[in-house]
Amino acid sequence: MVIIGAGYAGVMAANRIAGDQRMQGSVSVTVLNPVADFVEKIRLHEVAAGSRESAFVPMRSLLHERVVLVEGTASRVDPERRRVHLTGDPMPLEYDLLLYAVGSTHEQSNVPTGAFALTSHDDADRLRARLFRLDPGSVISVVGAGLTGIEVAAEIAEQHPRLAVRLLSRGRIAEHLSEPGRRAITQRLSALRVEMMENTDVQRCDTSSIQRSDGTSLGSACTVWTVGLSAPSLARDSGLPTDSRGRLLVDESLRCLRYPDIFGAGDAIRAPEAVAGHLRMSCATALPLGAHAADSILARLDGRTPVPLSAGYMLTCISLGRRSGLVQAVRADDRPRGVILKGRLAGMTKAQVCRMTLSWIRSELRRSGSYSWPKGPQPAEAR
Repeated sequence: MVIIGAGYAGVMAANRIAGDQRMQGSVSVTVLNPVADFVEKIRLHEVAAGSRESAFVPMRSLLHERVVLVEGTASRVDPERRRVHLTGDPMPLEYDLLLYAVGSTHEQSNVPTGAFALTSHDDADRLRARLFRLDPGSVISVVGAGLTGIEVAAEIAEQHPRLAVRLLSRGRIAEHLSEPGRRAITQRLSALRVEMMENTDVQRCDTSSIQRSDGTSLGSACTVWTVGLSAPSLARDSGLPTDSRGRLLVDESLRCLRYPDIFGAGDAIRAPEAVAGHLRMSCATALPLGAHAADSILARLDGRTPVPLSAGYMLTCISLGRRSGLVQAVRADDRPRGVILKGRLAGMTKAQVCRMTLSWIRSELRRSGSYSWPKGPQPAEAR
């Protein structure tokens, strides 16, 4: 058993499979990852702003003792020979079953020259170095007002009050939240002196400005690009079935449509609309998908029929600096309810949820199958 990727989905799946009592001695699990540490992606905005030194966690503190960790990068999957080829290594990894869990990224072509992405620890380190070199009063432009953009803008504004932070959104800021939730977000951003520009489409940028679709330019000493996430090109480059964004196509049990020995989990896959149409790229999605993929693989090994995925949401948690946050109650299909929690207590709740993500992963070290998650929407709840 080989797992490509040691993010939230990959590590959760590895522990769930390796710790299963029925499979001990009969299944070996190897995890392939470019670095030897786990990266808490949900904390990268903290690293970038300087409120946290590192988002690295020692991988061995999270992985089951029976999991073999291989540090390397997959260059191609050969589904016919069941091999994973590695960059700079002539010896491929052979597999009987493969889990594809490579996560999300910004394709370089989607990030304008001169802008900073925030999908890796290197990205966060580069942005932090840039922020600390800027002169007082310099303008920071954060493009994209989804969850990441909001958290980045708030964190930088709080940690760098000498800088001017601007948040630009193609539509309304936090438009996916309830109206009370949206108001709480904009009020907190205003208190942090973040300039908010809604209904603004940024076309491109350079190291000193951004250009809007109406032809006007705005000065920007540093531009952070938080829109346009996609999947790495590995599946597409390997000839595996993918959608237009390069995500591996899987069935309702998370098995590859064309190759039954390959399963997928996390941000880099696309499951059928019936079970995954409401899911978004996030840690809150990756953990359940990793656990369900593990259950489907265990069923396959045990001669059972895998069951369809059912995963949904209960809360959306947003940090607004280190001293505030917002918790939005949502339906299973991620539509907002009217209930919100805001301010310092919401910030503490968000921080606790971040800590719990690693606790959920580690729970599988003690007992495989211990992690559970909210089920998906019922037909009556469909949008």
